[in-house]
Amino acid sequence: MILLKTILLSFWIYPALELSSFSDTQVKLVVEVDNIKHTTGQPLRLAVERKEGFLSDNKPFDYAIVDAVDGKISYSFSLPKGDYAISVYHDLNGNEKLDKNFFGAPVEPYGFSRNFKPLLRAPRFDEVKISLNQDRKINILLLHP
Repeated sequence: MILLKTILLSFWIYPALELSSFSDTQVKLVVEVDNIKHTTGQPLRLAVERKEGFLSDNKPFDYAIVDAVDGKISYSFSLPKGDYAISVYHDLNGNEKLDKNFFGAPVEPYGFSRNFKPLLRAPRFDEVKISLNQDRKINILLLHP
């Protein structure tokens, strides 16, 4: 009888342990994007990136495409704990890329985690990195060239 109770109890406890260990490794990141001035055209594109492949043409670690609304949007990601960089741009002409001028400067609204403001170059990962060890909310202010 004790053996039977132990076996039955393990069927209820083991799944609970699995769920709790999963939730311990995943965290929620809420990204708010502020200073949206254009609600026409294409949506905002948010990218979550790791250090490897940061700002490359490779597919980001995670991403979202969100309709633009006047003022501010908010989007939630569920991510493994770790270090990330968030970039966002407003694809005004719908070509699915951040357009740049002859000198390589963006001509569409953009922004980075930690509200990094590049001067003459793109940011390095460590300049925009955020560490996720628990649920977190960040705000990114769109820069308008």
